Amino acid sequence: MKNYFVNLQLHQIESIILRKIMLRTLVAVALVAPVLCYAQSSATLSGGIVAGYRFTPSKSDGTLSKNAIDNLEAAGSNLTFRAVEDLGSGYKVNIVLNHRFDPTTGAQTGATYFTNSKIGLSGGFGEVSMGKMWGPVDDLLRRVLDVYMPLGLGVTVYGGPFDAPTRYNGTLMYLSPEVNGFKMSAAVVSKDNMQSKKQNTVELAGLYKQGAFKLGLGYTKNAGNVASAADNFKDRDVLTVGARYDFDKLNVGLTLSKVSAPGKLNDSERYSLGARYPLSNELALKFGYEHLDVNHGDKSNTFALGGEYRLSKRTMLFSEVGRVKSDIVSKDEKGYTFMVGIAHRF
Repeated sequence: MKNYFVNLQLHQIESIILRKIMLRTLVAVALVAPVLCYAQSSATLSGGIVAGYRFTPSKSDGTLSKNAIDNLEAAGSNLTFRAVEDLGSGYKVNIVLNHRFDPTTGAQTGATYFTNSKIGLSGGFGEVSMGKMWGPVDDLLRRVLDVYMPLGLGVTVYGGPFDAPTRYNGTLMYLSPEVNGFKMSAAVVSKDNMQSKKQNTVELAGLYKQGAFKLGLGYTKNAGNVASAADNFKDRDVLTVGARYDFDKLNVGLTLSKVSAPGKLNDSERYSLGARYPLSNELALKFGYEHLDVNHGDKSNTFALGGEYRLSKRTMLFSEVGRVKSDIVSKDEKGYTFMVGIAHRF
């Protein structure tokens, strides 16, 4: 009987201790839970490196040919830091820091350490971002309409975004959610972020997808004339229209970019045609053609043919050949540009 009471008392003591432990645990969880809900974040490092052999012919203006191991894609060799914090209720904070470098020298490419840098808030409404980034025409349209995707050939076979660059300091951009196949984006850069401080830059773009068909439309008001422009030009307006259709295997894209400016020297029309045909899961062929008419007189024609062979999901061998024939001596090439290289993404 004595042992029975001893065991009963021990059991009661164990139950009391267990209840206290559970109570303390529940209190700790209750205190920490709100913090966990609002502190779910992730950070990733990605990037790539692209290098290989390139031969660039001499040009009509006297520019000498080049024959060397080279950086074959300006944006391909990079380190990109991304961070996402889940705020709950479908809201997230998104951060991107993109650093580009030349793999043959180790030096950064461009005047700034981070070529693209932004912070944005996203949710069911879409995303609002601030920083230095490509504008809607490039960000929304190019990645869908450009089926050629050149790897630094030195020639342009998809010129729409390059006619309307809005990768300026102090960009404010909105990207909508996709509704019934339609998505739009808008960006504005204050004149106070420009060197001249004379006028704002505004850019709009819309993309519609219906099965194998994609249609894009973009408009830039007071555009700059180079990538990462430090300034813009009053009434240099750019209209970009593009379409893409994906057949059973063949992908075809067509783009028109029209620049209207108060000075005749800045007017231009650019037509770009691209095609991509996969021969297998590893091997694909691509073709690009572009016609550029500047000042309603000086014309340039660009041809490019390339091939890509994937060694793995992240590593690819590629080769491209192309030529620019132009009335503009600084563009006219006396021979063919040729390149062969390797690209790795991580």
